Amino acid sequence: MFCQPLKQRRTFSIKLRAVGDKSRGTGKLCRRTPKKARGRQRQGSEKGKAPKTERDMKMERKTFAVGNIRPPFHASSLLLRWTENCPWNKCNFCTLYRGGSFRIRTVEEIKQDIDAVAYYRDLILERLKSQDAYSVKRMGDISPSVSREEKRCYSMILNWIVNDNMETVFLQDANTMIMRKDELCEALRYLREKLPSLRTVACYGRADTLSRLSLEDFRDIREAGLTMLHSGFESGCDDVLKLLNKGSTRTQQIDCGQKIKEAGIEYNVFYMPGSGGKALSERNALETADVVNKINPEFLRIRTFVVKPGSPMWDIANGDAAAGKKFAPGGSAADRETSEANGSAADRQIAFEECSDVEKVREIRTFINALEGIDTYVISDHIINLLPQLAGFVNKDKQKMTDYIDGFLSLPDDKQKEFQLARRMCANVDYMEMELMPEKYMEQIRSVIHKADIPEKWEETLRYYLRKYI
Repeated sequence: MFCQPLKQRRTFSIKLRAVGDKSRGTGKLCRRTPKKARGRQRQGSEKGKAPKTERDMKMERKTFAVGNIRPPFHASSLLLRWTENCPWNKCNFCTLYRGGSFRIRTVEEIKQDIDAVAYYRDLILERLKSQDAYSVKRMGDISPSVSREEKRCYSMILNWIVNDNMETVFLQDANTMIMRKDELCEALRYLREKLPSLRTVACYGRADTLSRLSLEDFRDIREAGLTMLHSGFESGCDDVLKLLNKGSTRTQQIDCGQKIKEAGIEYNVFYMPGSGGKALSERNALETADVVNKINPEFLRIRTFVVKPGSPMWDIANGDAAAGKKFAPGGSAADRETSEANGSAADRQIAFEECSDVEKVREIRTFINALEGIDTYVISDHIINLLPQLAGFVNKDKQKMTDYIDGFLSLPDDKQKEFQLARRMCANVDYMEMELMPEKYMEQIRSVIHKADIPEKWEETLRYYLRKYI
């Protein structure tokens, strides 16, 4: 499951596009604050140091931890880090948490973070009574001794207030549901007490972790305040899961998904077309659809599979015998028994050939066509996906979605390539809107297409741009 990194290897990184751009925000603040501080020091103390006010001392203590990763649609949500990194951290396709040690933060640490959020919320709401959002985003008039971390925490809360109305929080990092149930529930209740405006409290949960929880556990967690779960299934095919070294099985996916639904928790499942390569593409589509049909999650979110340099999948895709010959089965003994029972590829050399861009689209069509008897909302909500307007309820819009895919597949080769490259070069455009593209931009696109004059070179050109998103 590809997620949206805020900024790799930084504890904080907040973008406040709706409130003001960077050039007019923190950059000027950082230049002016030292001058103001020096002026106040000269006036406030014979020794040249201004005495710290009560507000200064409070501000110094108000920070909260924010991780690197969130789902794209949580861009305006409040982010709180309740666990650090990933407890599994062995998926062959993922490098997001490599090099980081997993840790579950204590309930006391979590409560302190929530208190800091409540402090900034109250401070900003009070300031918004008499100032506009652009003025409020500046902290220089609050205290001259504000640290970088405090500025970033302040900016996140302002973004949350202005753009989310204080309704949503996402609990990081990769598998918050691994926390002990009593500690998770205690933290959730405190979160709800201090931030009563919340409507959605969401987090990630791995299928193997979730499958260990009972229906009663999920009901207790829901009652404590968790309303939404995200799970990166990636695939519902056991052979693909073993290839990815996902550490979970389709049986675990179905088991946990059905309990989550019955407990009344909104469920988001992620599917990666192309993750099985050419050989397993059809099975990946059909068996993942079968899992989704048996769960009926609220959302199915598409995340196109891309082989990332530096990952084990990169070595496997490039024919590294050592990488492809044997990969760790992961998970429990039951997982390994499942692999053996299915006669999977786990104990023999792996041959992985990455699907082309168009082949991944065809796999998505096979997948959607196999969905039935459910009201899941399918959505392509990431720049990594080729078709941006693919969305709809399975029970109402299935034909509309397959027709939309067929419209792309039926394009003449040159028009298909122009759209592919435009999307892979980060143009926010659909294939039905290409006439709106500036001619100067289209000339650049046609020039790149002309240079990629053989199929292998063309696919590698697309992947070159696509890898910039992961």
